[in-house]
Amino acid sequence: MRVFLLSVLLFSCVSAQTYEEYLREQQQAFSSFKEARDKEFSEFLNKEWKAYQEAQGVSGYKEDKPKDLPKARKTTVIKPKKKVLVVKQPEVLEKPKVYTKIIIPPVSQKLKTLYLTFFGVDLEVHYDRSILLSMQLYITKDAIAKGWDRLAGSEYETTIDELNAISDRLQLNDWARYLLVEKVSRGIYKSENEAKLFSWFALLKMGYDAHIAFQTHRLILLLPIEGGMYDTVYYTLKRKRYYAVDYYAKGKLGSIMSYDNVYQGASSALDFSLANLPLFAEEKVSKRLVFRIDEKNTPVKLQYNANLLKFFQTYPQVGYTNYFSSEDSALLRESIKSSFEPLIVGKSQGEALDIILNFVQNAFKYQVDKEQFNKEKVMFPSETLFYPYSDCEDRAILFSYMVKTLLKMDIVGVKYPNHMATAVRVQEKIKGEYIVLDKTPYVIADPTYINANLGMSMPQFVGTNAYVIISTGAEK
Repeated sequence: MRVFLLSVLLFSCVSAQTYEEYLREQQQAFSSFKEARDKEFSEFLNKEWKAYQEAQGVSGYKEDKPKDLPKARKTTVIKPKKKVLVVKQPEVLEKPKVYTKIIIPPVSQKLKTLYLTFFGVDLEVHYDRSILLSMQLYITKDAIAKGWDRLAGSEYETTIDELNAISDRLQLNDWARYLLVEKVSRGIYKSENEAKLFSWFALLKMGYDAHIAFQTHRLILLLPIEGGMYDTVYYTLKRKRYYAVDYYAKGKLGSIMSYDNVYQGASSALDFSLANLPLFAEEKVSKRLVFRIDEKNTPVKLQYNANLLKFFQTYPQVGYTNYFSSEDSALLRESIKSSFEPLIVGKSQGEALDIILNFVQNAFKYQVDKEQFNKEKVMFPSETLFYPYSDCEDRAILFSYMVKTLLKMDIVGVKYPNHMATAVRVQEKIKGEYIVLDKTPYVIADPTYINANLGMSMPQFVGTNAYVIISTGAEK
């Protein structure tokens, strides 16, 4: 009897101790989450995930672009009776301050430091050891949920705060912020999956509606894209498209496991527009190009910022307005003005436009993207200077940029099923092909139709209504 009572007493003590430990562990688990939304999200991640089937992103063109370009016959241009003369445009834009280094002092000497260069800018990003992860090669939803719990309970705030501060100082758009997060993640973590998990966590904390998905051995980051992304697989979660941003133009990805909940406060889609250029360090590159005016070779020297160029080169194919409406480097803008203003000042609008058309048509070699890159690639103006070849939308974007820079005229993109041109609102009466936008006539200007003057469309597009208008941000 005495042995029995002792056993009961010992069992009671052990049970009591175990229960107290249980309560303490539960309390620690609850207190490890720094925000109530983190605990709620953790509970959701521990529930059943779902399988999602991919959908292939649409192509930018319904038909293949022509591999060989037609040349227009030399025609006699009918001069307007009343000329609207081009005058020198005053420079109103100040040269922006750029950064070569950003160092944010660490809040604690215990923090680790990651040193990196981001498009020519030297950075230091600090992090606490508690954010470090160790993921097995075989991925499960439980491993992801545990990773979330560890990060949510870690001292992550300094790193997120610094990512936001650097982004604001460099005036990064959403895409550049994403690239910064990805580069920092790859610098901190040893494996791709660990880096991808932290990228997902950081983007959520920065307000983006990021989702994580997995296949047997890899994590896949999914993001909603403002305006969508071409040629990229996406998954529909609760009637909303999430793109596998790292798999642009890489073909099929297959079925994934993911969740359809949204982290509270993280609702932003990734916006690729560039209202302001990132303030990356300036690295000057010059390009000499030649075209003919009045049967004479006319050389021009244009310059661009190599660090901005490298950023532009990271862009997947997104909505065309993002390229047409974007600025380019101050170097390019100033070199265009200094090279072309002497050639067009005192000319009529039509004559000036023909000079710019002539340059874009003849100073560059033509090749479709599929042959040069094995995928579609839409270029910003400085990219057209850099690459050995360009095709129709690249030339339309460069021409549009030059017209806005030199003439401050209204211009739009004109996208046909397999071609891109532009149309300009002129004050003169120009003979030729027009489109009408909001009851206003715009004369066709095709930067890819070799030797074509203002008002001339390629023969297959004369009189067609099979086009859509692309905004360039210059319409009044």
